[in-house]
Amino acid sequence: MEYNIRLANKEDVNNLAKLKQRVWDETYRGIYDDDIIDNFDYAKSANTFQNIIDNVSISLYVVESNHELVGYMSVGVPIRKYADYNQEIGLLYLRKDFQHQGIGRELFNIGYDKIKNNGYDNFFISCNKYNINARLFYEKMGGKLIHEDEDIGNKRYIQSKYHYDIKNR
Repeated sequence: MEYNIRLANKEDVNNLAKLKQRVWDETYRGIYDDDIIDNFDYAKSANTFQNIIDNVSISLYVVESNHELVGYMSVGVPIRKYADYNQEIGLLYLRKDFQHQGIGRELFNIGYDKIKNNGYDNFFISCNKYNINARLFYEKMGGKLIHEDEDIGNKRYIQSKYHYDIKNR
């Protein structure tokens, strides 16, 4: 399967919003309320992606296959601040049909190397507590669970956070 990883640009924002809805449907159906997925706000999502692209402290990478976006990842300053962390890998998503092929690992390594090359010695990743596949992936990539939200209310907001130390690889 051929694919390309590149930095996102403003022409990608609408396709990123469509991809986000698809990934949410594949990943969070049964975790998020169906209403959130079924009534996804594409314009709001495109605007969020545009703001990330415009932020010089965050790099947004996209995975493209056959001229179609199939995944994305952000790396840089935390989109949502957590503790004393100055860096995060966030928004790491791939369509289901592109998972388990090493692409997620490649994205992770791009983020890891970018953080390392920018002189930081650690970072965090946050994911939904109920996204078991993501949690297993982040643990496989060396993440140490450092925080888990209590189960209160909407499962959409319950997060697990993983710490990573930058090492000389």
